[in-house]
Amino acid sequence: MTNWSDESVRRFCDILALVGNEQVRTAYDVANRLKLPLSSTYLIISKLERLSCLARDENGYLLVGMRPLQMALDMMGFEVAAHRLAPLVRHLRDHCSETAFMASLDEALTVGTVALGYRPGYLAMQPAQTYRLQSPAPAWNKEVFQLQLSDTAPYGDYQQTVYMMGIQLQRARNSTARRLVMGVARAEEPLRDLDFITHRLNGIRILFDKQRD
Repeated sequence: MTNWSDESVRRFCDILALVGNEQVRTAYDVANRLKLPLSSTYLIISKLERLSCLARDENGYLLVGMRPLQMALDMMGFEVAAHRLAPLVRHLRDHCSETAFMASLDEALTVGTVALGYRPGYLAMQPAQTYRLQSPAPAWNKEVFQLQLSDTAPYGDYQQTVYMMGIQLQRARNSTARRLVMGVARAEEPLRDLDFITHRLNGIRILFDKQRD
């Protein structure tokens, strides 16, 4: 029984890690990537969806669900309900057409919820992806900020430069340096319509603050 339980936990963790780092849609995709039996993979995915450990985006791709996202937010010290962030991310994407995301920002930027953009050449950002900052993070304030990020390669080499605009929403209760941010990003070329994006980001902060009242 113990061995079976250990194997089940390992498969649960492997599937969550895969979904957090790659785009997969079906049990066949997952089973093929992880070299697992298809029948048991289908059952595990169905169970993870029922437990809110997995979800799906508007295109049917698997996403990390609300339960592990909430656990991650709690561990990082953010006092916010995970289910309130996804609608704000989609709202920002739908108005700006660029990839929008929620992330933790300190010495690096670690991505949480993502909504992929509509604009040609959109950034294919993934949940749990980490970007290195090319300049220091902004001081804590309510102003819209811009950053250039480095998409790290497997051996530490930098691939593409990512341009982002964001707004800080909350400081972590257990770290003065860590902030919850929401923003939009694009690779290889600067964002356009900066005034419009600034307006939308300020609107996101207002909506976020209202949710907390």
